[in-house]
Order: sequence, then structure tokens, then C-alpha cells
Amino acid sequence: MMKKLLFIMLAAFLLYSSQNFAQGFAIGAKVSTLGFSFELDKSITENINLKAGGAFFSYSQDGGGGTDDYTYTAKLDLSSFFILADWFPFGNSIRITGGALINLNEANIDLVPTSSYTVGGDVYAPKDLGTLSAKVDFNSLSPYIGMGLGNPTAGGSGLKFTFDVGTIYQGSPGVDLSATGLIEPSAAPDQEAQLENNLSWFKWYPVVSFGLMYKF
Repeated sequence: MMKKLLFIMLAAFLLYSSQNFAQGFAIGAKVSTLGFSFELDKSITENINLKAGGAFFSYSQDGGGGTDDYTYTAKLDLSSFFILADWFPFGNSIRITGGALINLNEANIDLVPTSSYTVGGDVYAPKDLGTLSAKVDFNSLSPYIGMGLGNPTAGGSGLKFTFDVGTIYQGSPGVDLSATGLIEPSAAPDQEAQLENNLSWFKWYPVVSFGLMYKF
């Protein structure tokens, strides 16, 4: 329900901005700990802006093999959509920002054994052992609070620099394990619960952002 509401608010904001394009409107791009993002800003009152956009980043890493008993493929996918409000309490470029994100961030890792094991005189090849996969994700609706510098919709047209620092409350990470072959018991629910407990400290995700906005 909350995700649908956020989508409706985002669509309404984009429609409102398109109908008032020339007045107090800015568009730009940012680099942040959420990835590479695009953003639309619209001045609502003298001290309040609304902004919406999305952030994306993907990275993968292969490793293991050689002297290790396994190979792995790890992938990080950052994907989020947001609608936020900026409040300028002092009438200058210092702002306080709050809002919410549709948080689709996740991490995946696949482990594949490369060595044979001997148990009780029986030899088990890697193909017998199987594979183990783990997925880590977060609350799909995550509130954001932060502060920053820069008002992209103020002053004359042109490029504006912005800086933000804040945090997202993403909740305790969820872990989903799956496995095949002889190591299938490694994906038991109690193992998922143990991993979730080990990651429970990671409820807050830090956000640092730099960007350039263009005011029309």
C-alpha cells in the first residue's frame, strides 16, 4: 500500500512539474552512495522544494579458485526511486531533507566447490557437492532523513552545485539461501536466521551525494 502511494505521489509530482516546467524547476545528475542518479526539483513555496528521481549502480566480482576450495560470483545491485522534500529553515542554501525511497537494493553471491572431498572412504566430486547461493535484500519502503547545501531552484538559470549527507532506515537485512547437491542442508532456515542475526546491525544505510543541477 505504501509503495503504491509513493508511486502515485511520484507520478503526480512529475505531472505537476511538466505543467510548470519554466518556473522554479531544475533537473540534474548526482553521484552518491546510492549510485548514479537523476533528479527533478520543483519549488513549491519560498522555503520548500519537492524532488523526485532514481538511483542505480551495479557491480560484480568473481573470485576464488587456485588454492581455494571454491569459486564465487558476487553481485551488488543498487536501485531505488525517491520522492523527498527540502526545507530551507534559514532562507539560504542550508536545507533539511526528508522523504522515502522504494528500495530495491540487493546483493547476491553464488559459491561453487572446486575440490573433491573424501568422507569415510567415499570421494565426492564438486558436481556432487552442488552449489550455494545467497541473496540479501532490505525493506522495500525506506524513509530518508538528511541535510544538505544548495538550492537548485533559487536565483537565475544555470548550473547549481548540491551536496547531501543523510541516512536511510532500511531495516534488518533479509537473507534467502538456496543450495543444490550434498550441501543443500547449508540453506536450512536456521542458517538464514543466523545470517540475518549477524547482519542485524546494518539497519541504517549512509548517504553522501554530490551533484550538478540545471535551473531553467
